[in-house]
Amino acid sequence: MPRMEETCLLLILLLSGGLSTLPPHSREYHFVNQKMNWTEAQSYCREHFTDLVTIYNSNINQLLFSMAPKIGDSAWIGLYDDVFTWKWSMEHTNIYVGSTHEFLIWANAQPDCVKAKEYCVALQGQTQMNDRPCGDSYPFLCYNAKNTSYILVMESRSWSAAQSYCRTYHTDLTSIRSKEEKSNITLTLNGSGAQYVWIGLYRDPWAFWSDNTTSTFTNWGSSEPNNVNSVEYCGAMYLRSGGWTDGICGSRFYFFC
Repeated sequence: MPRMEETCLLLILLLSGGLSTLPPHSREYHFVNQKMNWTEAQSYCREHFTDLVTIYNSNINQLLFSMAPKIGDSAWIGLYDDVFTWKWSMEHTNIYVGSTHEFLIWANAQPDCVKAKEYCVALQGQTQMNDRPCGDSYPFLCYNAKNTSYILVMESRSWSAAQSYCRTYHTDLTSIRSKEEKSNITLTLNGSGAQYVWIGLYRDPWAFWSDNTTSTFTNWGSSEPNNVNSVEYCGAMYLRSGGWTDGICGSRFYFFC
């Protein structure tokens, strides 16, 4: 196991009820003083340790910050943003919607999550999908399960307000789960003239960690994440402050295992 280029500290996780001389478990955290891209750093951590670090709370964040040199640079953590994993409002289970999906077709260069603010999906031009800021107001498409119908509401609302309306008066914002549903929705929207129409597709931003565990703790730096040029989908820590930033996954940073 490499030693020369690493700083290692052992974090003793004590029982929440008080101090314990025999803690239930402990974790080693390593700062690796080599620069790699995010994927290379992930492979390195998995080969020599367990994985890129997951940060569960402010104590761990502070520990990692204390391990690293206070320089004007960043270090990868295990957090990443998956722009192709989405959920339907009616189902809440993750689905992969890539660029070659059979009937869920993204508009050109979508999804792009401009300025790290686009986490809800609208149909653009009746057939193609575009990720948009959830607070934008558009007409929306409800689904009624009782009579298997699609209801276009031309009143513009935010995505969450549209969801509430559909759940109150129908079933939910519509899903598109087959070619047949896609055809029926296209017919419903035909002639509406709406540039964008909300559907039930959305995603949870920055919800994934390299080791597949779950953490809701965040420590974003000022104005972060910002997804400059729509290419920043991997998480890193500012070594001067301990705050987080989104970075280009191919950039070469130090990293924490």
